[in-house]
Amino acid sequence: MSNTRIEIKDLSKNFGKKQALNHVNLEIEQGMFGLLGPNGAGKTTLMKVLTTLTKKSSGEVKLCGIPVEQYNDVRKMIGYLPQDFSMYGTMGAYEALDYLAVLSGMGKKERAKKVPEMLEKVNLGDQHKTKVKAMSGGMKRRLGIAQAIIHNPKVIVVDEPTAGLDPEERVRFRNLLCEIAKDRIVILSTHIVGDIEATCENIAVLNHGEILFRGTVSQLLEAVKGKVYTMEISSMELPMVKEQFLVTGILNSGSMATIKMIAEEPPMKKAKLAGPDVEDAYMYLMNHASALKGRE
Repeated sequence: MSNTRIEIKDLSKNFGKKQALNHVNLEIEQGMFGLLGPNGAGKTTLMKVLTTLTKKSSGEVKLCGIPVEQYNDVRKMIGYLPQDFSMYGTMGAYEALDYLAVLSGMGKKERAKKVPEMLEKVNLGDQHKTKVKAMSGGMKRRLGIAQAIIHNPKVIVVDEPTAGLDPEERVRFRNLLCEIAKDRIVILSTHIVGDIEATCENIAVLNHGEILFRGTVSQLLEAVKGKVYTMEISSMELPMVKEQFLVTGILNSGSMATIKMIAEEPPMKKAKLAGPDVEDAYMYLMNHASALKGRE
């Protein structure tokens, strides 16, 4: 049985005096894995270490049993869709994907079979002649996934794939990722909580180069169980409440506002307990970690 697992032990990465990754430890199994964190958290640096585009400063990284230092072997088993994926705008979808397949070392006979197959898989079969410059953002991302999976990799890494997409394209893209994750590892790196909530059961939260949480979505939600409240207040009270509590949602209605907040104890008599979602848990974790750091 093949080893479909990524092992990261005590990984650090420095850029001069700046520490982008600080002693990161993770194990990632087959299926969808979500890496969540704000912009600048170190997510892209971690993705680039995994894809051999950036050398680690220290620690140990293995992909399916192969050390990341063996970059030729690692690159054969990995597919990567970077945040800033781009192609020659004057090429059609088929031509662009065929060109990328040539660069990956694929022969003519194999390309003739694989290119149309991949375009169909990402729902671009009918758009095979469409120029890249005429594509929507979602179509370009789907073409990016096609190039990432054309050589049938064991590991696929996608970095902020849905940023800037409209809701319909975002849902379509997330469904595509879930479909291709059935027999491989797909790492979804994003700052968009909704993407993680809709697709991943196993997640990690990264901030300032450190892992704040590693586990399941259910375990993350446990952290805020019994701490999420809703209540209706006047709009005049809103600034004061925001100063005192972590407010995660506001719905204004005339002079009144229905708010969702996180508090260790019932904040007011009229506050009612509410079911937490992943965004509540994420906001609590980020603020809780910041408070702890401030006391160190």
